[in-house]
Amino acid sequence: MELPDLQFEPHERVGALGGTFDPLHRAHLHLADAAAQALELDRLILIPAGDPWRKHDRSVTPAAHRLAMTIEAVRARRGGLEVSDIEVRREGPTYTLDTVRELRDRGAKQLWWIMGADAVLDLPHWHKPNEILTSARIAAAVRPGAELERRQLDRIVPGLGRWLDWVPMQPIDLSASDIRDRIRRGDDVSGDVPLAVLEYAREHGLYG
Repeated sequence: MELPDLQFEPHERVGALGGTFDPLHRAHLHLADAAAQALELDRLILIPAGDPWRKHDRSVTPAAHRLAMTIEAVRARRGGLEVSDIEVRREGPTYTLDTVRELRDRGAKQLWWIMGADAVLDLPHWHKPNEILTSARIAAAVRPGAELERRQLDRIVPGLGRWLDWVPMQPIDLSASDIRDRIRRGDDVSGDVPLAVLEYAREHGLYG
């Protein structure tokens, strides 16, 4: 499927949720919906990683399949989310810094990079996290009442407390690796994975 070329108006509030999406599942969509509401976003873009550099030591489903499954899931929802292939089309390892800079160049001046709560603590291991903060705000999921103070955030990455917005949501204990294992065992995952994603995975023989 040919995706439209992303362009944004400066006044638009844009959220970007990146991930391997191997496969996209209920927790991803729950975070997207919570962020859209909490941040009053005009647009929310799902961005499958092209070449996730931190997963080079493990098997990852080809990017074309992960992108296609994400597109199918969003199409089935009939509105509210968009999908971009900017990381899939980009050659070389996928770095968030490159992506937020490209989104800014395309007009997204009010931009949030959305992540789960665990990813906040992992930020020091990302590629040039300080420079990410110069191009996008961070929006992080958090159990209500469990927010870190600005001083605590600044210990993770200097300046993070100034550039982070919390997205209150009840956590969902769900991982893509667990879903892949359950599919291999023949377990029913229809409550955790969009039907369109499951149908695509079965059609193309993904996850055993």
